[in-house]
Amino acid sequence: MTPRHADMLVVGGGLIGATTAFALRQAGHAVTVLDADLPGAAWRAAAGLLSPAAEGLTPDAPLGALAAESLRLWPAFAQQLETASGICIHYREGVLTRQPDGTWARIPGEAQVHPPSVVRAALHGLPVHPGRVLTVQAQPEDVQLTTDQGPWQARTVILAAGAWSATFGLPVTPVQGQALLFTPPDAAAPARAAGRRRGQGARAYTLTRPDGVYVGATVRRNNHGTPDPRARRWLQAAAVRLDPRLRDQPAQAPLVGLRPVTPDGHPIVGPHPSTPGVLVATGHGRHGALLAPWTARRLLDLLPPPPLLTPAGAA
Repeated sequence: MTPRHADMLVVGGGLIGATTAFALRQAGHAVTVLDADLPGAAWRAAAGLLSPAAEGLTPDAPLGALAAESLRLWPAFAQQLETASGICIHYREGVLTRQPDGTWARIPGEAQVHPPSVVRAALHGLPVHPGRVLTVQAQPEDVQLTTDQGPWQARTVILAAGAWSATFGLPVTPVQGQALLFTPPDAAAPARAAGRRRGQGARAYTLTRPDGVYVGATVRRNNHGTPDPRARRWLQAAAVRLDPRLRDQPAQAPLVGLRPVTPDGHPIVGPHPSTPGVLVATGHGRHGALLAPWTARRLLDLLPPPPLLTPAGAA
């Protein structure tokens, strides 16, 4: 079968892959996306909370500086996404978190987005092809890929394969997270990232989103993209503890995502350790939405500028 060609090929159409592809296109690169669209993609269950403080990413934490830098990039990045696509990503500043004494406090500068809307906006207008990548091999002039839909060749490949990154020799382990969406008990209620409780290896919290009240999230070290009934029961009980008004509210289908986790908890963003011509953007764990703008900018810094187009008729 004759390979299809791309200048720059992003493997993975999840939140990291999509936002990276968007940033590359905005910078003038010719970008194509390959997406396997597998059940369990992390963005499907992501809350969209852009809150380093709520995630424990204080300035002295290992990821604290990156989180703060990426948070500063989000307002302009959100505007670029919405302007280019015409799709609202529901970026909202002003996260309310519950303090140990039970009071609510607003964390300045922190915000939230709606991950499904971010993915739709980022991929809008981009060529997206189905296909699960099986192998990636560097050649003298390009990178060759085999997929379940046929071969590809590309000048540069960016692997944003999330929880499936171990296929490409990367130290990434899938960790299942599950969440629930409830019909809002009060449509006029202010958005808030509500209190947290710990238990069962999970952190329970509620978050008002455009598609309902999000309650998350469980943590299980497995690679299953299917709902866990025990996790659903735990989330329903946690929802009522955090907001008694949710007791009689219907819950939608569970949201299940596989977070890509590295041994040291740091994302892998940079050249592939053994394959020339391939860059990597994976291992963000539960911080994919927060670190997306930083990831895109980091990859742009590693790439040469796109070739200048010669005007028609020029000598």
